[in-house]
Amino acid sequence: MTLTRDEFLSAMKSRGAFLAPAATPQQITNTNSVLQHIRAAILPMFMIELYAATSGISMDSGYIFGPNEFDNGPRTPVPNIIDINREYSTLPGTSGKTIFGRNDLFLFAFDTFGTCYMLDNLSLRILRKYDDPYRAMTDCLIAGKY
Repeated sequence: MTLTRDEFLSAMKSRGAFLAPAATPQQITNTNSVLQHIRAAILPMFMIELYAATSGISMDSGYIFGPNEFDNGPRTPVPNIIDINREYSTLPGTSGKTIFGRNDLFLFAFDTFGTCYMLDNLSLRILRKYDDPYRAMTDCLIAGKY
């Protein structure tokens, strides 16, 4: 069963996730422009729709990056999706992908077709391919909670 954006957000909130305020349309457009400039995958529709509701999510050590850095309470701020992808853009395992999430064990990315992947934190090897992007985000955040 595929989750909707609202079902995903409701499930994460019920588990204690922090949701940053929604991104503006201009922030989303600017993010897409920069991602394209650094040769990363541009935002697929599911990310654009997510950012219209929240510009990032944190749950303990799991993060979904947004167009802007956001405050994570007493912890360090969560970096934005652009800075994360600039950091990884020179590594071969990320070519044509955009990293959108991270926890202590894995990175999560989407490609130019909007297909999501779980990547090994160290080797960047693909460990899992997802048909449902909200399942990928759930795995990112839930694994960060434990």
